[in-house]
Amino acid sequence: MAAAEPIRYSLLYGTGAELEDAVAAVLRAAGFATINLDDELGASKSADLLATYGSERRMIEVTSAAGNASEKLVGALERHLATWPSLRPNEPVGGGVLVVNHQHRKDPSNRSARVYERSEFVDSLKVMVFSSRDLFTWWAGANWVAVRNAILGAASVTHPSAPALPPSAVAEGDAPPRKLRWPWRRKRN
Repeated sequence: MAAAEPIRYSLLYGTGAELEDAVAAVLRAAGFATINLDDELGASKSADLLATYGSERRMIEVTSAAGNASEKLVGALERHLATWPSLRPNEPVGGGVLVVNHQHRKDPSNRSARVYERSEFVDSLKVMVFSSRDLFTWWAGANWVAVRNAILGAASVTHPSAPALPPSAVAEGDAPPRKLRWPWRRKRN
């Protein structure tokens, strides 16, 4: 339980590198290979993470906002996607994902459910956007399928080495899945 606390805290209240590290840890738990692009290419050259699942790659921009998230955050990710081919021409990406810890100074239960509320803007998005609170909910419920679907979108695939949940455990929408026991933990008497 104590080992999970840094991830829980970072996903719900974190900013900067601690939030990026927590997002990367959750992606790895869901079966993704991750590369910290800030470390590899320099902080301003690309998005924060490159996540690979099977043959699919996604650029992940991780950020936080004390209040409502600015719509400009999406533009930054779109610029990173546009410049990626000049940085890594032999490693195409299938899209981008923006993970935002919005309203992070509020209690998580008092935050708006969606990162962006303006329907015209949401309808125009060409990248996936979700909150780090969503990621926390999926991680806490070991719902790796939901994590993969959020990152990969329509290209979501089942990778043989990734943990999978039975169909009955995959929740509709944002409802948390039923709790499953970790396979390496034994029930104590």
